[in-house]
Amino acid sequence: MQSTYNVILVPTAPDIFPGSYAIAAPSSYRHLHNQPIGQTSSPESFPASLGPTPIALQLQPVDTNAQSETTLGAPIGAMLPAPAESWKVALKDVFTLKCWTNPILWKAGLIEFTASIPFVYLTGALGVTLSTYPPHVVGPCLFFANTAVVSLFIYAVSTATGAHINPLISFATAVTGLCHPVRSIIYIGCQLAGSIIGGSFLRGGLGYERAMAVHNGGCWRDPNGPVSVGQAVCIEFISTFCMLFVAFGVGLDPRQKELYGASFGPLLVGMTVGVITSFTSALQPGYTGASMFPGRCLGLQLGLGFLDRYHWIWWVPDVAAVLILAVVYHFAPPYTRQRRPSNTEKANKIV
Repeated sequence: MQSTYNVILVPTAPDIFPGSYAIAAPSSYRHLHNQPIGQTSSPESFPASLGPTPIALQLQPVDTNAQSETTLGAPIGAMLPAPAESWKVALKDVFTLKCWTNPILWKAGLIEFTASIPFVYLTGALGVTLSTYPPHVVGPCLFFANTAVVSLFIYAVSTATGAHINPLISFATAVTGLCHPVRSIIYIGCQLAGSIIGGSFLRGGLGYERAMAVHNGGCWRDPNGPVSVGQAVCIEFISTFCMLFVAFGVGLDPRQKELYGASFGPLLVGMTVGVITSFTSALQPGYTGASMFPGRCLGLQLGLGFLDRYHWIWWVPDVAAVLILAVVYHFAPPYTRQRRPSNTEKANKIV
């Protein structure tokens, strides 16, 4: 009797998560086995690879009497380049044409671009809608709405790209060594382009006068209001640091995966964004609160056709928060890379 096989993917948790905004699909698959029909002995393993990352396939018996079959393919996120081994290698890869011509990277970038359009449009529309609400209900509405929107978008694209969406996340995962720098650069460019298109759609739907009156639902600080530039920078910096600290903890620490699994991580990240935006929404009149998403601010402002002279408020503190987090992350990472013993150490141990 001739054996029949069906190929399926068997995921295993990677050593570190590949720069995802939240816990996403594993970046590697291992243990390639074949098991013929009727054989109960231990299957033999053989090597396989797909793209730059090892893939785990398992051959399982096919029910020849079944009326239908389902063929599973590896997600795009499983084939993205792994983080560089060192800064030296990372800088070398940036100037390597092979990395920039990787079609998988550009496909993932296209998904990030596409996701950024509706994300910025919806969150901008949320800001416009809440501008008509009584002040005492704005905070709770922001919490539930941002929790839902952020979580849903992470769920939607996590297996394909890692669900960065926010340029700040792509930059943060690059400087902390969790994401390949070329991947981050492509993501950031695509995210900014998508954000501008999303902001333009909202401005087109509102009309110029209405969009100007509500600042296109974007980031805004009244120059004649009680919030000074220094106060806005302070709020944006500490809010962004809080968001990144929690997001890295619940989304990038492999040990946390054992506690709540991959399905709960995106919801926790969404709740983090919801809590911070809610708590900072009414600190002072004439100030929309912490953004933590410079790409969104850029897209909604450029949708109006200009940039505010203080637009840097939504960028400089955020970048500073990322750099400080990177320093902390390198000195106290949430995981441990165990060094493999050398041949000499192995020999001494045997002796």
